Amino acid sequence: MTQFQRQTNEIGQEVELPTNRRRLIERATIGGLVISVVIHLVLMVIALLVRIDYKFADAGGGGETDPVEFSLMTQAELNQQTAIDVEEIEFIQIETESIVDLDLLADSGAEQSVNDLADTIAPELENGGGSISDVQVQTGTSGAGTGEGASFFGLEASGRRFAYIVDRSGSMNTPIRSGEMSRWELTQIELIRSVQGLGASAEYFVVLFSTDMKPLFGGSDWIKGTKGNKRLTASAMMSSNANGGTDPEDAFALVFSLEPKPDAIYFMTDGEFNSSVPGRIAQLNRRRRVPIHCILLGQPGSAVITQKVETMLKGIARSSNGRYRHVEEAGGGP
Repeated sequence: MTQFQRQTNEIGQEVELPTNRRRLIERATIGGLVISVVIHLVLMVIALLVRIDYKFADAGGGGETDPVEFSLMTQAELNQQTAIDVEEIEFIQIETESIVDLDLLADSGAEQSVNDLADTIAPELENGGGSISDVQVQTGTSGAGTGEGASFFGLEASGRRFAYIVDRSGSMNTPIRSGEMSRWELTQIELIRSVQGLGASAEYFVVLFSTDMKPLFGGSDWIKGTKGNKRLTASAMMSSNANGGTDPEDAFALVFSLEPKPDAIYFMTDGEFNSSVPGRIAQLNRRRRVPIHCILLGQPGSAVITQKVETMLKGIARSSNGRYRHVEEAGGGP
């Protein structure tokens, strides 16, 4: 059967009339066109709404704002943008005001050893830990203070974390060895040597005390025993001065607040301090008995005062399983 039927019209002419199938096709075509028009109109309305000016969106309540626009970003573009916006984090070891533009261990492009630096101040240091010439920046050796241990004024300690509580009061400027050097210069050299002898995996913390206390680098973070940090420590120590009274209590409070706790503490002084300090130290050290190795440098005063200071230092060392040493100003040992 064809899609048309023939029929004679009023004037006798024969015409073709559409069948039901053709009428369905025509209706479907018209319906599709209508739907397409409606969809396009809806899309146009959405596009217009997207570009509306939000005149009242300004938090300040005044002026006209720019039209809000939307755009799509591919995953590749997003990754590229993220790579550009995120900066790489670089960790700086340590910086302080006291060591700006100061590098005592470099000379004309060639690295200078600590013994070269130290020998300009003192020809030798007889404290049981080896002479100054035993210490080299390149090798990092200092008598027994290598690997998992340390040595300071001849007292050896084991562990990985070492805290140094060092007296820098005004009496540390007292000349010794026929005026060749001062107590403070001797202490500077020995602390530099001790730090240089620490292993690369060790951590240390230095706090200087007088009337008040001052961490060598500020803050309360352990310093890693890297070559660069040891160089900074030497520079900071050599640029530090001695002045003020003798009060180690706050320095001990800071050291016992460090986390993790130290494996050993070195406490060096040349003067008389308050008799209440040993009791305070025992209280701070009651939970974990960290060994405290005590060093008395020279004579604090009269024989009576010297005996009093020795008694306090020996008590601090004994109660903490540490050791005591008296370093004579002539450098001959206890």
